[in-house]
Amino acid sequence: MKKGDIINISITDLAFGGKGIARTEEGLVVFVDGALPGQTVEAKISLKKRNHAQAKLLKVLERSTEERTTEFQPIPGAPWANLPIETQQKYKQNQVFELFSKMADTDLSAVFDEYVSSPNEWFYRNKMEYSFGPTDESFTLNTDEKKVWTQSGFGLGSKKRGQYWLVENLEKPSGMFDEDFELVLPKIKEFCQVTGKEVYNQRTNTGFFRHLVVRKSFLSDSFLVNLVTTDEAFDIDSFTNLLVDNLGERVAGVLWTKHNGVSDRTNQVGVRTLVYGHPTVMEEINGLLFEMSIDSFFQTNPKSAEKLYSKVASYVDSKAESKILDLFCGTGTIGQILARKLEKVSVTGVEIVPSAVKDARKNVERNKIENVKFVCADVKNFLNSHKESGYETIIIDPPRAGIVPKALQKVLAFGAPNFVYVSCNPATMARDTKVILESGYKLEKFSLVDQFPHTAHVECVGKFVKI
Repeated sequence: MKKGDIINISITDLAFGGKGIARTEEGLVVFVDGALPGQTVEAKISLKKRNHAQAKLLKVLERSTEERTTEFQPIPGAPWANLPIETQQKYKQNQVFELFSKMADTDLSAVFDEYVSSPNEWFYRNKMEYSFGPTDESFTLNTDEKKVWTQSGFGLGSKKRGQYWLVENLEKPSGMFDEDFELVLPKIKEFCQVTGKEVYNQRTNTGFFRHLVVRKSFLSDSFLVNLVTTDEAFDIDSFTNLLVDNLGERVAGVLWTKHNGVSDRTNQVGVRTLVYGHPTVMEEINGLLFEMSIDSFFQTNPKSAEKLYSKVASYVDSKAESKILDLFCGTGTIGQILARKLEKVSVTGVEIVPSAVKDARKNVERNKIENVKFVCADVKNFLNSHKESGYETIIIDPPRAGIVPKALQKVLAFGAPNFVYVSCNPATMARDTKVILESGYKLEKFSLVDQFPHTAHVECVGKFVKI
C-alpha cells in the first residue's frame, strides 16, 4: 500500500475527531476521515506510515445499520447527518471521556454535569460559505505519458470530499442552513451560469465566480449575502434583484467582494462594496443584542450558544464586587452576559484582534453595560503586566490550538480560586487539564454542549477550583 492508492475497506470503530478506524488484511490500521462504524467505504490513501495510514473518504459503498435516511442532501460539512442524534451524542461523549482518561488521567464520569443538546437539530447554522467551482475533471496523456487534467462543469454548493478544487451542486436543502435560502440556491447557480462567466478553478487560478457567503440573523430572520468574485465587470444589480425577488424583505444586505488573489479565504480579502441594504444584522443572545457583519466572529449555532453561555455563567462563583478575567474573549459575549447577570462584579475581557475588541465595545454601549471593559492585548503580555490584580475567577476560551504552555503557566500563577475553561477542542483541553490539575486545582464540574449536530465537534466546559 502506498500514498495515492484507492482501497475498499470496512470501518469498525471511531477515533476522536470523527475518523473511522479500519484494518487491512495485513493488520495495518487505517484512519478514514468522515467514515462511520459499520460502513464499507472507498478511500484514497493520503499518508502511509509504518504502523498506520490516513485516508480520504471518496464514497460510501455500504451503509451501517445505525444510519437512517433523511430528506436532506448529504454534504461533507455534516458527515453524521444520517445518524440519530442520540447516537451522535453517545459517540462524542465516549470520545471525550476516553481522551481525558488517556491525556489527563481523569475520569470525567466522576465530575460529569450534563450533555447539553442543541435546541435545534436541523437548520441551526447562522452562516454558510458556498463555493463555486468545476464539478468534474478528466485527463489526457501527454507525450511523456503524464496525466494532464482538465476541469469542467459549473457548480455551486460544497467542495467535494477529498477533492477541494471540485464542487458538488447543492440541489436541495442540506438541513444545516435556512431551508428557504437553500431552495433558492439552484436559481442563483442558473443565473450565474447564464452570464457566460466561468467558475473559479483552484487548479489554474482562473475564472470569475468564487464564493457565496451568507449570514443569517435568527432575531430578524434576515440575510447578509456576500458574492465573492474576481475583478471583472458584472451586473450586480440584476444579481441583487434575483435575491430580492425570491427572498423579499429577508434580504437585509448584499455585498460584492472582488478578490484576485490565490488565497481561498472569504473574509477580509479584496475590495468589498455594499450594493444593497445594510452591512450588518443584529442577533440576540441571552437577552443581549449583538451586531454582526459578514465577517464577524460569532457562534455558528446561536441558540445552542445561549445554552453554552448559561452553563459558563453557572460555573462562575459570584461574590459581591468580585473581579472576573475573561481571556481570549473575542467579541466579549461571555463577559457581557456575566456582567449583566452579576451586576456587582467587575469583568475584564482580553482579546488580541482589534476588530473583535471594537465590536465588543460597541455591543457594551448598545446593551448599556457598565461593569465590563475590554483590553486589546496579547494574553501573555497582559498577564505579565497584571500579576497582582486579585481576580477571583478566570475564564479562558482559547482558539482550537489551545492556550500556549507559557501563557497557561502565567494564568495558573495568578492562583485565582476559580477557573472556568471553555474549549471547542477536547484534545487541547485534555492536554491543558493535566497541567491545571498538577498546579493545585481540581476539576469540580464538566459539561458537554452540542454546538454542531451532525459533526464530530463538541464544546467542553470545565470548572476548576483551587485546592
